[in-house]
Amino acid sequence: MPSTPQVTTYLRQLSKEELLKLAKLKKINIPEKWGKSKVVDTLSTVVSASEVKRFVSAKPKVETKKEMGYKSALKGINLEDRVMKVFTKKGFQCTKNIKMRGVEIDIVGFKKGGMFSENEYVIVECKDRNVIPADLKKFVGSMNYYISKKGLNKDHVKGYVYTTGVFHRDVKSQVRAFPNMQLKRLKP
Repeated sequence: MPSTPQVTTYLRQLSKEELLKLAKLKKINIPEKWGKSKVVDTLSTVVSASEVKRFVSAKPKVETKKEMGYKSALKGINLEDRVMKVFTKKGFQCTKNIKMRGVEIDIVGFKKGGMFSENEYVIVECKDRNVIPADLKKFVGSMNYYISKKGLNKDHVKGYVYTTGVFHRDVKSQVRAFPNMQLKRLKP
């Protein structure tokens, strides 16, 4: 199986531990002393993009839909809490689940500026799954709506999309059009 840019993009987002676990599942013996890039290069020739996405989003199959719904909601809440701690440690006062006329924002953070700095804002989207272009488009719209309704200066607002999954390669290329936005991946 030849390597594709999509597979390589997905694999680079995984930690070395995750890569070694994926190799083990594929019954590929990779020495732990190898560097991450060598592991990525090796795996990129034997796994497909869909296999990587399935690996990252794998869930036990024995649960009922109701149980899966509760667990999914809980994982989403836990992810939001983890991300909120990141920004709280950086001095932001954060609020979760802001709802405004058809728009919901997971986290909004505010840090008061000082004598030589402006007020800072962060708007954060948390996804406990793989992030696709439609997710980025929706987040950009929500972020712009919030900025507009609150009368904020766009230059003082940063947007973040956090995931425990992987970012689709189109998301990674599209985000370059937004200099005030970053993609971040957390281990599940």
